[in-house]
Amino acid sequence: MLLPLLLPWAWGALAASPHLPPASLTLRVLKTTVFHNASSTDTVGTALLGDLETHSLACGTCKIRFVQPWAQQGLTPKQWQDLELVIHRSLADFIHLVNKVVQDTGGGYPFVTQVSFSCKLHPNGTSRQLCDAAVNSEDFISFDMDTGKWVTQHGEKLGSYIQDLVNQDRSISTLFSFLQRTTCVYGIDTFAQYGRESLERQERPVAVVFARAPPPAGTPAPVLLVCRVTGFYPRPVRVAWLQDGEEVAPGWWLNSSGILPNADLTYQLHSSLAVEPGAGHSYACRVQHSSLGGQSLLIPWEQSRPWSPGLAVGITLGVLAAAAVAVVLRWGRRRGYQDVRPGESSASGGGTRPGVGTSPSPGDMDLGNGSAPSSRAEGPEG
Repeated sequence: MLLPLLLPWAWGALAASPHLPPASLTLRVLKTTVFHNASSTDTVGTALLGDLETHSLACGTCKIRFVQPWAQQGLTPKQWQDLELVIHRSLADFIHLVNKVVQDTGGGYPFVTQVSFSCKLHPNGTSRQLCDAAVNSEDFISFDMDTGKWVTQHGEKLGSYIQDLVNQDRSISTLFSFLQRTTCVYGIDTFAQYGRESLERQERPVAVVFARAPPPAGTPAPVLLVCRVTGFYPRPVRVAWLQDGEEVAPGWWLNSSGILPNADLTYQLHSSLAVEPGAGHSYACRVQHSSLGGQSLLIPWEQSRPWSPGLAVGITLGVLAAAAVAVVLRWGRRRGYQDVRPGESSASGGGTRPGVGTSPSPGDMDLGNGSAPSSRAEGPEG
């Protein structure tokens, strides 16, 4: 019933010669449906090309929203309308099927279903498609492209029942297989062409190295060095620690936050290294990213002196002394301003402002060729 709506542009996709990407690229479609009860559901969907969101969907109206300015290109308005109709009808069939399962098996509400379809296109023209469905974040059933059948992830009676039910409905499997085989390469090819500038953008990482607060007095705990790397795009990045110029091998002393998203569509990563106080080694964080043109950022830990109880006390006393000096100087300047009479001037000294613990900026970067690129400075975290 839905196939005729897709034939005009699906067969065009089959006939088109795709522009193969220079690197593997993945198109993902994610759909989440909350079943409040048998008559109330909420569905949201999103499409991503690589890690870039391109389309979204909220099925009150089942209207496609174009997240990127170029995301509407590649299909005519009529084709987009046909696709919205396909989504609306297939969603209605899906909800009916799930409610039937709940009714037949005596299940209860509420619950959440999640469907994920992904298609990866490789530079050699080969592609791979995957489709998985989960219930309450637990994998439940997947579609096998080689056999064209649904395969359950659960061996119990419920899993077998659902597997037999969806495989008996040949229209579901036929439509799904048809859409996968015709739209995967076409979708990646089309959107990658129009969105090439967005997909190929490069944002340089900014990195800073600092030490966490010292351990309590008398505690032989190691000093924790942290390398914070942020603002980079695309996602792949490599961060390593160097000890005396040699890369530190993996072990309990290394820890990483993993790559996390920023609100501005860039990424961040925190890597930490535990070092023994008083070891006398030099340490640096090395960042490798595609935006650096084959070079690396090298950020040394400038304050290589180990923390100790005596040093902590000394720093505390130094801060208090500096604060006292600042108060005296401010009071003296205020007195000086009050002593100046109209028509007179006071000589201004050339001294510097009092400060504590001045040191080279942690944002200093070495690209391995003697240059130091500009970078925004970021303060250490506590």
